[in-house]
Amino acid sequence: MNNTNNYQKVMAIHDQVMGLLRSMQISPYPAHYKKYFDEFFQEMADAELRKEQEEAEQKVLSNLKDDGTKHLEIAKRSVLSFSESHAEMTSVAKKQKERLNNAPVSTEEEHIAFLESLHVLNKDMNDELDKAQSKIIELTTDLNEAFSSLTTDAVTKVGNRKAFMEDMEPLIEAGKNKTIPMILMMFDVDNFQFINDQHGYVAGDKVLYFIAQTIKAMIRDTDKVYRYGGEEFAVVLTRCDVTQAFALADKIRAKIEHTNLLYLGKSVHVTISAGVTIHQQEDTFDGIIARAEKALYCAKKSNKNCTILFDW
Repeated sequence: MNNTNNYQKVMAIHDQVMGLLRSMQISPYPAHYKKYFDEFFQEMADAELRKEQEEAEQKVLSNLKDDGTKHLEIAKRSVLSFSESHAEMTSVAKKQKERLNNAPVSTEEEHIAFLESLHVLNKDMNDELDKAQSKIIELTTDLNEAFSSLTTDAVTKVGNRKAFMEDMEPLIEAGKNKTIPMILMMFDVDNFQFINDQHGYVAGDKVLYFIAQTIKAMIRDTDKVYRYGGEEFAVVLTRCDVTQAFALADKIRAKIEHTNLLYLGKSVHVTISAGVTIHQQEDTFDGIIARAEKALYCAKKSNKNCTILFDW
């Protein structure tokens, strides 16, 4: 099977879908995108491409099953570890109770022996508590990593679309009745298919990682970058005015343009286009995304490698 040929076929369908969504000013949410992608796919896909799609869907389902199994195993470990720790502490506590109930009341020597044995039991209880705490820390770390993997893009190590939508929801809610100082920036890698064709898909992934990490390093810790899809990134800035945001977006664009990337000894020239918009009172998720996408679309049509602002 010619993977490169199939990739080009899928990208042709993708371009048709995105062109339609832009012309109709429909935000490319997964549900909207899938509806029109499926329609174009039915019209344009050949047998070879349909077969590859079925294989890809099976792989995704398998990965989802693996993720579910992983989280189930972590939950099982949590319950088991708690049960084991609880059983050990209960056993020690039971011994302590038995000793206290049978405390000697006769000679001094018996009192001393009793206190020594009680000291040993207290030490055992502390040891079991330390073990339980260690297990709790270990399981908490595992759970945090598991949940983080659900909202982190595997290639770029920044937030994925799911994380973007979850983080935007409270911001949109907060701006229902007022304007909030929130900026949305969208970045798209120029001529990304050419980079893949010239240098290979591994090089393409490294370019995406480089761009994501460059953006992350140039924004504040309180601001966030996400891989919105394909070669497109979204950045959410809070407590920022539009002048500062535009300057930052163009600074990021210039940084990418003037960085000399090398892959297997060959220079990889990369530029990005940027679209910027500011939150407006009573903005919806669709509305602010549409403005940022429109700004980005204008940047791509203006010979690329530039920054466009839409603040109305």
